[in-house]
Amino acid sequence: MNKDEDAELVSKAKATAIKHMKDEYGLDVEITYEHKLPTYVSNKIDFKGNVKEHQEQTFDIAVDYKTQEISNFLYSPELKDVLIEKGYKKRE
Repeated sequence: MNKDEDAELVSKAKATAIKHMKDEYGLDVEITYEHKLPTYVSNKIDFKGNVKEHQEQTFDIAVDYKTQEISNFLYSPELKDVLIEKGYKKRE
């Protein structure tokens, strides 16, 4: 896989992550970090980001670039508070 193909995979997965955060939680987010492992290791791209204009409300999320499925959604205590205020239940 060449750099252009990698960049395209990352771009598509990034758009999926941003759309997921908007559709699922009603949040406008920005991605601040991305990491794609070699294809022989994993099909996932890891992203870190935050809610726009709220840098303390951070999250980590992974997107499978073959299926565009979301996994490994982690969030900061600050973002957790916002999600709870919006009516999402706490994880046990």
